Amino acid sequence: MTTIDDQPLLGITDELVGETRVVRCAGEIDISTVPRLRDRVATLQIDGPPHLVVDLTAVTFIDSLGLGALIGIHKRARVLRGSLVIVPGDAARRLFTATALDRVFDLRATLDDAL
Repeated sequence: MTTIDDQPLLGITDELVGETRVVRCAGEIDISTVPRLRDRVATLQIDGPPHLVVDLTAVTFIDSLGLGALIGIHKRARVLRGSLVIVPGDAARRLFTATALDRVFDLRATLDDAL
């Protein structure tokens, strides 16, 4: 895990809620953390249920590679005939709006709304 002074830049946890895999991210999604996020979610999508919720409420920063990873997750969900719902925090919501990705992703205000 990439760290600065032993603090992780991106924490990733997941749990199964009914028929949906919920992935929670906390920290920064950037060039140093994207590979771990991409690999973890790809494995979950292929091996797990087709429905995925990504909770970004604790994410403080997303760079262009992070956006690319989320787009890849979205495309894989479609190929696998699954679904992707994103619960953005303030930083992610501003970025999705500025890049018009709020029209591409299924965004929900809360995790309860996403489930």
